Amino acid sequence: MATAVQDASTTMFESEATLFTRTGDRILVRPVTREDRPLLVDFFHNLTPDDIRFRFLATLKEVGDDRIDELCRADYPASMTFLAFHDLQLVAIATLAGDESGRDEVALSTLPDWKNHGVSWTLLEHVVRFAREHGAKQISSIEHGENRAAIQLEHDMGFGIRLLDASTGERIAIKSV
Repeated sequence: MATAVQDASTTMFESEATLFTRTGDRILVRPVTREDRPLLVDFFHNLTPDDIRFRFLATLKEVGDDRIDELCRADYPASMTFLAFHDLQLVAIATLAGDESGRDEVALSTLPDWKNHGVSWTLLEHVVRFAREHGAKQISSIEHGENRAAIQLEHDMGFGIRLLDASTGERIAIKSV
């Protein structure tokens, strides 16, 4: 199992950190800003159709303006999107949405060229820590049944996985934090 390592340049835990993946890649994780909108548009243009389908649990030809605008809002616990950069390239994003009950939901996407580098693990670990530090009691993620990599990642990170919908194969991954 891989563990993200925060280095000395981490600014309070709050929400921004410089982390290292299991392969030694240095990534900066920070919350989204409205100015990041063009980065998100480019990011989604570089995902495969399956990546988009797995992220949104829908068949989309493109990620529309409304969805991009939603991702640019940072008003946790309602919603917080984290961006992971390697050098200046946006390589992964994770959105955490919650409510006052302490149950948060996370959705994560990683660029195809950055899969199997530990970026998803490192980013998800950061998001879980953030949620815990901000009062979340549980984190869940709904996964398309074909998204075996995400299901395996969440299983390896201690999420319990169960079938959510037999007709679609959707799974839910749940972890107490």
